[in-house]
Amino acid sequence: MSTTTKLLPLALLLSACQATGSDHSYGTSPWQGKFEQWGTLQEALRDGQVEGRVRVGDAAHEGIFAVGALEGLRGEVTIVNGEIWISEGAAEQAATTRGFVSDEQATVLFAAEVEHWQDFPVAGDVDPSVFDAFLAEQAKLAGIDATHPFPFIVEGKLRHLKLHVIAGQCPMRSRMLNEDPKFPPYEWQAEATDGRLVGIYATDSGGVVCHAGSDTHVHAIIENDMELTGHVESVGLAAGSTLRLPRP
Repeated sequence: MSTTTKLLPLALLLSACQATGSDHSYGTSPWQGKFEQWGTLQEALRDGQVEGRVRVGDAAHEGIFAVGALEGLRGEVTIVNGEIWISEGAAEQAATTRGFVSDEQATVLFAAEVEHWQDFPVAGDVDPSVFDAFLAEQAKLAGIDATHPFPFIVEGKLRHLKLHVIAGQCPMRSRMLNEDPKFPPYEWQAEATDGRLVGIYATDSGGVVCHAGSDTHVHAIIENDMELTGHVESVGLAAGSTLRLPRP
């Protein structure tokens, strides 16, 4: 049976990755909500420490928004206001379940508890190449200091979406190492689709919360002809979508 190890709150752990004594952006302040994390990407994806660290149902309740992966890297976990979405990967197809109770164990899970959101309309199309920068700029306009982690949600039309459902091995790490994955994931992409994004913006957190070279860890939820949640490799936004940021 897997043992559950609860790690330090995310904001505290990330403080080691960020410069101390730096000036906050003018007129902004760090988001003061509650973050928790179990495991790191480095432990799970590089070091092979893929044991269960938390029962997903124990982490999920009203107000919780989270992204992570199942023990053994068997699939993806997304929590939206306490509702648990799980997709288990296979190269041909992914099996998805959703509900408010789960006995599944996660090997990594990054969770934020949010009481109040503020909504911002996306005025123009956002290309995947500037997605992270767009979030940082919108956070600044919302009064959030983007040098500290914060959660976010997007609802509406997603553009150039590429996602995967992990099935035992991270395809992004395999490509970085120029290796063919032994356990190919389920992959899905769409030029334009309705959907939701759940994510954490955390700059300078490569190997902890985000993949190297990215400031975000994002999952998508698709509810069209199918139900699916997966790890977003790239995504853009269409004008008219809604970005939700926590109140600072």
